[in-house]
Amino acid sequence: MKKAKVALVGMLMLAGSGAYAQTNGIGGTVTDNAGEPIIGASVKVKGSTNMGTVTDIDGNFKLDVKPGETLIISYIGCKDQEVKAGENLKIVLQDNSEVLGEVVVTGYQVQRKADLTGSVSVVSTKDLKSTADTDPMRSLQGKVPGMTITTDGSPIGTGTVRIRGIGSFNSSQDPLFVIDGVPTTTTLNSLNMNDIESMQVLKDAASASIYGSRAANGVIIITTKHGKKGSKLNVDFSANLTAQFYNSQSMMKLCNTSEYATAMAQAALNDGLDPVAYAHNYGLDFNASTGRTIKAYDPASKSYKTYTVNGAYDGYINAKKTMRLSDTDWLDEISRTGFMQSYDLSLSGATDKFTGLFSAGYKKNDGILKYSNFENFSARFNSTYNVNKIVSVGENATVTYSKQVNSAPMENALKMSPTVPVYEEDGTTFAGPVGGMSDRQNPLREMYMNRDNALKIWRVFGNAYVDVKPLKGLVLRSNFGLDYYHSFTRSMNHTFKSDIVNNNIPSTTLSAHDDVRWTWSNTANYNFKIARDHDFTVLAGMELHRQTVEDMGAYAQSYVIEDKDYMWPDAATGIERATGIGSGYSLASFFGKVDYNWQDLILASFTIRRDGSSRFGKNNRYGNFPAATLGYRLSKNLKANWIDDLKIRASWGKTGNQEISNTARYGLYVADYGLDRVTSTAYDLYRQGTGVFPSGFRATQTANDNLKWETTIQYNVGADFSLLSQELYGSVDAYIKDVKDMLISPAFLGAVGEGGSTWSNGPSLRNVGMEASVGYRHITKYGLRYDVTANIDFFRNKVTYLPSTTTGSYAHTVKENLVQSKKPYGSIVGYVVDGLFQNSEEAKTSGQPNARVGGLKYADLDHSGTIDAKDQTWIFDPVPDFNWGLNVQLGYKNFDLSMFFQGVCGVDVYNNQKFQTDFWSLTDAGSNKGNRMLGAWTEDNTSSKIPALTTNNTGDEGRASTYFVEHGNWMKLRTLQLGYNFSDSLLKKLHMTSARVYVSGQNLFTWKSSSFTISDPENPNWAYPHSSSVSFGLQLSF
Repeated sequence: MKKAKVALVGMLMLAGSGAYAQTNGIGGTVTDNAGEPIIGASVKVKGSTNMGTVTDIDGNFKLDVKPGETLIISYIGCKDQEVKAGENLKIVLQDNSEVLGEVVVTGYQVQRKADLTGSVSVVSTKDLKSTADTDPMRSLQGKVPGMTITTDGSPIGTGTVRIRGIGSFNSSQDPLFVIDGVPTTTTLNSLNMNDIESMQVLKDAASASIYGSRAANGVIIITTKHGKKGSKLNVDFSANLTAQFYNSQSMMKLCNTSEYATAMAQAALNDGLDPVAYAHNYGLDFNASTGRTIKAYDPASKSYKTYTVNGAYDGYINAKKTMRLSDTDWLDEISRTGFMQSYDLSLSGATDKFTGLFSAGYKKNDGILKYSNFENFSARFNSTYNVNKIVSVGENATVTYSKQVNSAPMENALKMSPTVPVYEEDGTTFAGPVGGMSDRQNPLREMYMNRDNALKIWRVFGNAYVDVKPLKGLVLRSNFGLDYYHSFTRSMNHTFKSDIVNNNIPSTTLSAHDDVRWTWSNTANYNFKIARDHDFTVLAGMELHRQTVEDMGAYAQSYVIEDKDYMWPDAATGIERATGIGSGYSLASFFGKVDYNWQDLILASFTIRRDGSSRFGKNNRYGNFPAATLGYRLSKNLKANWIDDLKIRASWGKTGNQEISNTARYGLYVADYGLDRVTSTAYDLYRQGTGVFPSGFRATQTANDNLKWETTIQYNVGADFSLLSQELYGSVDAYIKDVKDMLISPAFLGAVGEGGSTWSNGPSLRNVGMEASVGYRHITKYGLRYDVTANIDFFRNKVTYLPSTTTGSYAHTVKENLVQSKKPYGSIVGYVVDGLFQNSEEAKTSGQPNARVGGLKYADLDHSGTIDAKDQTWIFDPVPDFNWGLNVQLGYKNFDLSMFFQGVCGVDVYNNQKFQTDFWSLTDAGSNKGNRMLGAWTEDNTSSKIPALTTNNTGDEGRASTYFVEHGNWMKLRTLQLGYNFSDSLLKKLHMTSARVYVSGQNLFTWKSSSFTISDPENPNWAYPHSSSVSFGLQLSF
């Protein structure tokens, strides 16, 4: 360990200066900020030239001085500290680099964090490692104020990242990722988390504007690990094994066969139908001699009726008598305990001129749904070589291969009737729906037949660079980066027969996608001073970026043999066809930045970038993106020892968004040779000609040479503070984020004429928000270490401008999901539910069409006496009141414990699952339902808030209404981890530098609003559910 080596020198120097022999006087322990003992720290009496000692191998010291004397504790690389002499002192030395501020990577530069005047969040890699998740994106959830990450529970962890609210309607809202200086927009799930050295999130426009037209949604900068100068060969190894499972909170509570039949009977009785006849439509006999006994309330007789349930065909549910009545738990049938394993190995070392690192990783995640899995191999190499004192060269190269199978038929499993068995009577043929049931497929059959339908991805990512330092303070860099992405998918559709759902023609679909992006940037970075107090850093650069995309596909059907090794298009005997398309774009950029620092008191910067993109027409191809910041360090003028650093800052900046189709500005055509020759119109390539042609070109998109940049202007004010010897620290920001000239492609109206859609600029949107983070770290006199950090953020948004010419989903009509000026984006218009109709008279006089007893009663907001579209109002706002995260890290001796909580408060959730849990016939007639509906309204249960069950939906109760809007407040224990670090004495015997074992839990508990009916508020729809997990891990260094 480096500190230990320095300590030997320190002890020799102190020995030569005549340190006192240790006695039984005062004493204590000296540790660093991580709680590790510091060996060889100097302990001297202030004002004395010969009274002192050094700490031993455990960081302890004793000194024969009088109590009350002032001691000076010092160590190379740490800030000196003065304390009063006493017994059992606990002294923590702060690292000088921390005192001066962390060094962070921003746009094309490295800066001290203390000098930043924009809004930049530094993500602690220690926090990332406190979770056993191998996906960097999932590990970031809740860690950065102002950044929202949503993922599903699939093995590949697909999801979205949003920074500071809504960024666009139609164009991408994803942030720009910059990995080792190379920009990319692809996700991080293929990146090995153990390779990450540092991560910064540029949130305001001033920080991100150096990336211009790609930075409107923020920038995430990632630097990977390198070999350390002066270090010998280092070997690091880690292994992790995780078991994943559902807990009782994560899944919808479904009906079993008896409950399913009860709901069916109740719906029929409520409508005055004969349940026996109604049930026969679904393969059930409610008048069987033997079977399951159920009862339902009959409003006609004012009493409960009893039925005996069995299969309608001598115990079978289909006339062919191949499927016997069952009681299938489909969620259980498709689920399993998932296991994830990951292994990482890295080798690094350095000489005076060379540093190098090689790492390799493997991870496999067999998800909690059968046949779903994700497998990833990665290898990375980087090195730097100092040719001489002026020139150095280096490179980073990463190669990954992944394979994933993710059939995830969760919706089918939730909706498949429990009466259907998994297999037919022969025990091998998959069963399926019958009679009047919806045509939901057997989810286990679907998963089994899709088990070989894999998505395979190769990715090569890296860069090579040359640094030249011709004079002091000047660094010239030329960097060339490559991002190559290749994916291939083969989807085989097999034949099957299961009563009413069959497929008689096997087919295969192939798709290949190639995406090649290169970026060549050249920068000059010059740091100099004028008159000692005026510190300048000037950055100038140019950058070229090119993307080429090629997509190819093939389809073939009819195979003699249905085998994965045989079902390729060449073996097909039926229809074959091929498709293909190519596109690309170029970006040319020039940029510059000036940073100014006067005596660490006044900090300022100015940035400008000019981008030219081929995605836009000739009239608006270029855009300018300026930014400016100003900071003032108040702590310089405040004479308070408890204030270490206090800085206020303000920024303004403009960024752009060009993440639209490479062909968005062009007029597009498709050649049609099978058009309806009676009604079709054809054009030549110049859009000339009308009438009926035997064949021709059909316009699918209209060109727009006036298409221009979507721009984002941000105003930000904030403050950073560090108090009480850096034990208390944090930051706060407030911002206004205006998005203008949004790029949209609204649905086109056929009545206007042919020509398809057109990309254009239109709406404007404003986000206003605040973010704050605060932390406190301390070591008690008993040696307990703790570091508690919390963050909170909120934002509000509204559409500030919406052109009247836009159509489709942006129309000025009363409808669901209406986008309207002065309202939050994503809001919903609907009806206000005012309870349930309690009797027939109330229903008849309500003015509500098709009102029914026990049905939803809508409020007459305009007091017209009739329920119609004019009674709709705004009922749903998707923006939460605030998001928060709490991270607690504890340490005592060799043990460490970390906990991370995440939550959302004051958010509306539109619960589409209520279609399935509260209504019998609202959707998918005959499909399974949630068992909540067993508590639905009847004349014997009038206090229920769940509508009476019915076999029809004449009242249109699935319309948007407050019945489906719920309070979605939730809090999760996202991570709980306990670790043990091997002692130094044991490490020495094992010839190791560090060793740690840990056990970790993920998503162990969820607390949610009591009125919230969805199982998982974080995942309210039909996607792959989140699982809980327990992990065991090992980390070794040699």
